[in-house]
Amino acid sequence: MRIEVHEAVAPPGADDITAGLLAHLVEKAGDWPRVPLTVMLKDDAGQLRGGIRGMLTLCWLQIDNFWIETAFRGQGHGSRILAQAEGMARGKGAIGAQLTTSTFQAIGFYEKHGYVEIGRLRDRPPGQDRVWMAKRWG
Repeated sequence: MRIEVHEAVAPPGADDITAGLLAHLVEKAGDWPRVPLTVMLKDDAGQLRGGIRGMLTLCWLQIDNFWIETAFRGQGHGSRILAQAEGMARGKGAIGAQLTTSTFQAIGFYEKHGYVEIGRLRDRPPGQDRVWMAKRWG
């Protein structure tokens, strides 16, 4: 047996690691559907100005990426996009949403929308923290 270290984004065999973990998850938790979810904010010319990318799995919406172009922040677009993503997830049976953010990002925004901190990794990067947040629908 040998150990290989790769710095490439997707070296040969990388997808097999993901598949192996997914097979283990299915064995232990059941075969829950994994539904990708993308909500985009586009201007009248069709130019992308922001959006959310995530995955609905194990009865939760996992928000992986959420971005609004700087010029369009503070105008309610983020709230509308988040509400759309949450509504779609609820319609597919999700019981909540979870995400990670950083202390230099949007913790206050998420708190305003009912998310609470469920974990924190200090100094990621040094002087800032990575924060795990969740919102469970009642």
